[in-house]
Amino acid sequence: MQRFIKINIFTLFLSCGACSSTPIQPPNLIPSIAHIDTIAAKVAGHGKASIKILAQGENAFFGLLKLDPGASVPEHRDSTEEYIYILSGSGTIYINDKPYATNPGSAVYMPAHAKVRYANGQDELVALQVFAGPAPAAKYDPWQIKEKPLE
Repeated sequence: MQRFIKINIFTLFLSCGACSSTPIQPPNLIPSIAHIDTIAAKVAGHGKASIKILAQGENAFFGLLKLDPGASVPEHRDSTEEYIYILSGSGTIYINDKPYATNPGSAVYMPAHAKVRYANGQDELVALQVFAGPAPAAKYDPWQIKEKPLE
């Protein structure tokens, strides 16, 4: 019986697609390049937040997020890691109930499944947002497309 297991594991290793020298290409992924000025923003139902989906693939999401002065992001948990880079504006992000001040130049890492919320300050927040998997970006699906790209 021990010999049978060794042979099958060896055979499995040889037939493994990931073990071959030929790279495996993900299906239906087409490289894309878009200029930020040509991308329409999607706006939340309350009108206090918008997102421009700059790029999205099978393994990541990249967007430009804007929040109105005084707006907030309710407590939630995302299934993947999330990264935010603040371009302008400031506020407080709560990660697992611990507050962290943010301002231009702040880079924020949020682990997968962390409890997160955000309270924006008195200026508009503009931030780059990355999800290490596109699933959490589905929260933007119901947001309505704005006619003109944001300026």
